[in-house]
Amino acid sequence: MPLLMESKPIPDLPEQLLARLWQQRAARQREFRTDAGRRVRVLYPGRAGTAAGPDFRDALLEVEGLGLVRGDVELHLRQQDWYTHGHAADPNYNGVVLHAALQVSPDTTHLQNGHQAPVISLAALVADADEPAADDSPAGADRPELWAILEQQGWQQPADAAEWGHLLDAAGDARFLQKSDWFRRLLTEQPAAQTLYEGLMESLGYRANRQPFLKLAHTAPYAALLQEIMPLPASERIATLERRLLQLSGLPLPTGQSAAGRAPAGIGYGRPLTAAEWHCFRVRPANHPRQRIAGAARLLARFSNDNSSPDSLLTALTDLVAAGQPAPLTTALTIAAAPGQKTACIGAARARDIAINAVLPFCHAHSPAAAASSPALTLYHAFGQLQANEITRETAAQLNAPSKIAATARRQQGLLHLHRLLSSP
Repeated sequence: MPLLMESKPIPDLPEQLLARLWQQRAARQREFRTDAGRRVRVLYPGRAGTAAGPDFRDALLEVEGLGLVRGDVELHLRQQDWYTHGHAADPNYNGVVLHAALQVSPDTTHLQNGHQAPVISLAALVADADEPAADDSPAGADRPELWAILEQQGWQQPADAAEWGHLLDAAGDARFLQKSDWFRRLLTEQPAAQTLYEGLMESLGYRANRQPFLKLAHTAPYAALLQEIMPLPASERIATLERRLLQLSGLPLPTGQSAAGRAPAGIGYGRPLTAAEWHCFRVRPANHPRQRIAGAARLLARFSNDNSSPDSLLTALTDLVAAGQPAPLTTALTIAAAPGQKTACIGAARARDIAINAVLPFCHAHSPAAAASSPALTLYHAFGQLQANEITRETAAQLNAPSKIAATARRQQGLLHLHRLLSSP
């Protein structure tokens, strides 16, 4: 008989309260038990999901017999809600490593990919749920297990703010150099301009659509796009690029926009993507893939002229990096709103993210200069704080970082690097 089978009626509890109790109290429970009897300790309950998919992302669990497990957590009042809500057929839930419910049943929780998710009861979290616990605050300072994981990988817990600054600077550099090494490997396999273009496109994907944008960059290679637009007047290039990229993306065209015609003979485009490959549910208008494609078209057209070579994009951006100032590079990557639109195709905040995550590590990989004296690394150190995001905020809280310690892009990247290390189990 399953260990978690329960028949008691469940409390009339809003799922939002259940999520808050999980976030505040799950890591303070000594242990949970799965339907198979395994002990589970919650080291980090995960960050709340904001798009289509599970309630909590990147939770860190210690599972008996498996060790450390990282993945998504889905919460329900009843275990059967997994099926009534359609999660069993939804690939967005394939990363779920734990299904937690107030009322559990003998049934198994199946994922769309054929795997199963273990189930635990949340009854312990609901006891006295209407009375705030004295320790109802985000877990962080009292979670030494997280620092134990980092210390095994060479990152010691800082003793004061100065040590925190040094740690985040070093972690930020480690993340930058990992990205640079990835670009360096790509540069041995394909032209530099295509590698830079792929980096730009992937950065435009903004979390949920990175992979589709990278696939689009393979389907619509930079050299093929240039070959199509260079015979055209400059006034026609943006529209041609946007229509071609949209056509190859497989996304529905905006109202009133005509489809792109057949590509000119001899231009090698790949097979179009499908609309199902893109994540558009609950995506903010500024981050919608059509909006980002409009930005990509304008960015590519910006660096094309009648005397352009296939390396015009590469030359323009590497020259801006060599100049050593964050503002001109940010301006070059910023694209204003399209005609009739109010939202920028690529706003200044996204442009800074693209600079940090794509342009600078690419230029570092492409530069013959020694790593320590690379203009790209020097400029990376000069960039101020980027937009905070849920991962940097959660990681800082998890590790009990001093307030406002991540005041530069380098240190924010350091938090992302530490998050990745905690995600590696």
